[in-house]
Amino acid sequence: MSTDVPSVFALRQGKSSSLCTDFSWMFVGNSIYAGGQFAMLMLLAKLIRPELVGQYALGLAVVYPVMMFTNLQLRAVMTSGARRQTHFGHYLSLRLLMTSLALVIIFAITQVLGYHWELTAVVLMVGVAYAIETVSDVYYARLQLHDRMIEISKSLIARALLSVLGLAVATYVSGNLLWGLAGVVLARAIVLFGYDICERTHGLGGQSKWFSRSEALTPRFDLRVHSEVLWLSLPLGVVVLLTSLNSNVPSYFIKHALGERDLGIFSVIGFMISVGNMAVVSLGQSAFTRLARSYATGNLVVFSSLLAKLLAFGVALGVCGMIVSKLAGREILTILFRPEYAERAELLPWIMAAGGVLFMAQFLGFGMTAAGYYHSQVILNILANLSLFAACYWLVARQGLLGAIFAMLIAAIVQLAGSVMVLVVGMRTHTHLCAERVGTA
Repeated sequence: MSTDVPSVFALRQGKSSSLCTDFSWMFVGNSIYAGGQFAMLMLLAKLIRPELVGQYALGLAVVYPVMMFTNLQLRAVMTSGARRQTHFGHYLSLRLLMTSLALVIIFAITQVLGYHWELTAVVLMVGVAYAIETVSDVYYARLQLHDRMIEISKSLIARALLSVLGLAVATYVSGNLLWGLAGVVLARAIVLFGYDICERTHGLGGQSKWFSRSEALTPRFDLRVHSEVLWLSLPLGVVVLLTSLNSNVPSYFIKHALGERDLGIFSVIGFMISVGNMAVVSLGQSAFTRLARSYATGNLVVFSSLLAKLLAFGVALGVCGMIVSKLAGREILTILFRPEYAERAELLPWIMAAGGVLFMAQFLGFGMTAAGYYHSQVILNILANLSLFAACYWLVARQGLLGAIFAMLIAAIVQLAGSVMVLVVGMRTHTHLCAERVGTA
């Protein structure tokens, strides 16, 4: 980030927390946050009709890819040390500009697709809720750069609890999905302005061994710097766009072929993957700076060992999810949601199988980003999305929701296999380059 703070690659660093400690805090924060997302979906399933749950799922399917693309994975760029001389304010101002552009694009999509006003309002409200999260994400990057995961965890916990409360109260009182989403927007705004952007949270109010007291937490506009960061992070934006499309393409086909009711049921069942995904994201974020540091210093043994542990964790999550789904899937769906969702419990083991492969691919994605393989991920995700489109086109209309899950599994396998190839080839090349540098020296 700025020259006032140490880079993750600096040789002289303060004492940092252990991976176990960072993971523990991030796991708690992400667990509660994911639990909050799950609770929101559960509340909607109990308070409103499946068709309206389908509208919410469609809103996520429209908003998420656009927001992920315009985010440009600035958090990964900031914490990897790729732009050490860039000030925090430059990242913040770029995020604000790109998020504003995202909201314009989302509105344009609703008009092109001819959504009625109520569905358009739902999609835009979902967009505003996620826009607030993207701003918080920039402040999270600054904290993550210095291993202050506890502050991130506190913010995630507060955002989750207040979002669930806002949705529950507003939806119960009004019986309206739109007002429920407005409650979520208010809750996230409270956390952003009340905690995330505060100088006290970032240690600027007094002496701090982590941060410079003179570094401002306000936007800093500079067209030249923005252009440079945009050019650097654009491949990552394309990667995350393709990745988010990979998650949401089945929703588009289900909406077209089966209708909003089946989309609502699929969104509930598909959300079960998030139970494992919260651990994947927590561990991946906690390990990211260590992966980047070990790769940058040429310590590929540590890099490979850590990546292997992450992959083993992903396999274990997928297998456990399949077993639990097979033994108690119907009972879980009945208790958490309603009987009409439990009628499709036979889909749970299959979707957890797809989730297990996806977990491993996600961990490899953390590894590729830490190693700087940005452009390779673009090609890889294009192949995964093409396979998903083809599989959905062929299977959804013929096999319904099970066909959509099979399509997800096929795309996850393509992504996993491609990620292994990229990392193996890249690490061999990196080893040869390091050997040549040593020989020249």
